[in-house]
Amino acid sequence: MVALACNPTSGSPEGQETALRGDLPQPRVEPPAPAAAETQAAAKDELETAAAPATPIYTPRPDDLVEPVAAIETPNDTALDPFYAALARADRGDPGALVRVTHFGDSSIGHDGLPHAIRTQFQARFGDGGPGFVLLHPFSPNVSSRLVSRVAPGAWETCVLIYGCKRDGHYGLGGHTAMVERGARARVSLRAEVSTALARFELWYAARPGGGKLSLRVDEDEAVLVETNAAALEDRWHELTVEPGPHVLRFKSQGPGPARVYGLVLEGAGPGVIWESISFIGAYTRRLKLFNAEHIARQVAHRDPDLIVFNFGGNDLRRFVDGRVTAEKFHGEVRDSYQRVLAGKPGAACLVVSVIDHGRSGGSVVKARHVDAITSVQRAVAFELGCGFFDSLTAMGGPRAIFKWRKAKPPLAAPDLKHLNHRGWELMGRHMYEALLAGYVAYRRRADAPDGA
Repeated sequence: MVALACNPTSGSPEGQETALRGDLPQPRVEPPAPAAAETQAAAKDELETAAAPATPIYTPRPDDLVEPVAAIETPNDTALDPFYAALARADRGDPGALVRVTHFGDSSIGHDGLPHAIRTQFQARFGDGGPGFVLLHPFSPNVSSRLVSRVAPGAWETCVLIYGCKRDGHYGLGGHTAMVERGARARVSLRAEVSTALARFELWYAARPGGGKLSLRVDEDEAVLVETNAAALEDRWHELTVEPGPHVLRFKSQGPGPARVYGLVLEGAGPGVIWESISFIGAYTRRLKLFNAEHIARQVAHRDPDLIVFNFGGNDLRRFVDGRVTAEKFHGEVRDSYQRVLAGKPGAACLVVSVIDHGRSGGSVVKARHVDAITSVQRAVAFELGCGFFDSLTAMGGPRAIFKWRKAKPPLAAPDLKHLNHRGWELMGRHMYEALLAGYVAYRRRADAPDGA
């Protein structure tokens, strides 16, 4: 007897419909075992993952694809990552993303020449974060600002780091400390051609025994009194926040005793870049060791820069020429000087900019071997400290380039064969900007790429 298979759905409407269509009855399918079900689910997930769009790889802007004449040299692939990460936040337009760069140097950055050349390009690309740290009192034209106008009548007694005139070593971030007698004033505003919308002012000063009061007034607002009298010398800061705009700050010493001030910070709301210039005319690199170590560390920590730039060496060249310093001794001076500043923010990115080519330093004739020697030391210290290194000599075209830059039409170097002129700083600033921009693009491609890419 042949057993007939029974269709479990034959008595149902669905089974009747199947029979009417002439379809063959469907065999009963047993549910898969649990292990098989898991295998099927995993296969399904794999198919869905393959079908999903991949995370897009970072695509730079066309103008970001530059070939620098001298690339940033680094001791490792991540040396400047903190700076590039800050740029990425500004690039994405993150609210309040300010990229702070503090650029220390000798007269090579005087008159805000090289810093401004770099600043304008970064701010055009990533946004304008404001002037940053400036002095209240224009002690010397060498420390002028291309962004800020300052008028400071009255009794200002300014002591500059390079003269070692303060035994306590408290010179503020800018290396200039000013004692202001009662009645001394300052008016600080943006230059007419600058369109930054300021949102924040911060007074940097010292509290001390017998310190007088200071008055701060933004535009026509009510003045704010700042007390600088304290039992002992200490660093202090006073912040004023305002609605973004082209504000004017008025400062006045109210007495009764003199007050001690370091400078003023002016910032926008962000996102954007701040590239501030800290210039010491005539300084040897070792002059940075005149800062009290704890004091400069506090100053740097409070400023919280994303990149610290060191740009010295022009004055040190004469010591190489006359034999007053050996490469070994200079190496120690440079390392100790830079470490004193970097101690304020160990996690900050740092960049050492080598001396430009020189034909003279002071009254001394500089040879190519002298420039090579000092550049070698600066590169070695940069790598020891985990900093990036920018070779200015390579950017200029190699040994004896200062003479070629001077003879260029129009000239790019000053007649003294020690400094670049305005056009020269503009060109060098472009070279440095493109070197850092190329590094930023490489960072974004590496940091934003999917795992395994």
